Amino acid sequence: MTISEENISELADLLDCGLICYYHCPTGSIKAFPENDDPFVDQELWPDSIDEIEADRGNYLVFKQMGSNEAFRIMEKFGDAVADNRFRDKIFQQLSKRKPFHHFKNLIDSSVYRQAWFDFKRAAYIEYVKEQVELLD
Repeated sequence: MTISEENISELADLLDCGLICYYHCPTGSIKAFPENDDPFVDQELWPDSIDEIEADRGNYLVFKQMGSNEAFRIMEKFGDAVADNRFRDKIFQQLSKRKPFHHFKNLIDSSVYRQAWFDFKRAAYIEYVKEQVELLD
């Protein structure tokens, strides 16, 4: 199966926002909403979309966000890619602490590497979606 680069990019962005995505194979349309088990989300906001997907389940591919282990590995890979040895060391120090996602985010948000991280993470999510397409094919 072939999914357009535009749709892969859209799926990657939606997954990065924490949404679950449903790709309709015949039309190439994408529906996205929070996971059903999220206690802070009222699932009644999307009843038509949910009913539509349930009625035609066989024509949808489901894409879920990365697990925390995989997201952590992406942060490590970013650390490996940073040329500045001192900043790289800071990244790995933050990743070795309790609550590594929080510490990593705080470090990156206050650094000159913020945009580089966003670009790196986006490329990783695009690759993740492509891998999922291959697995689902």
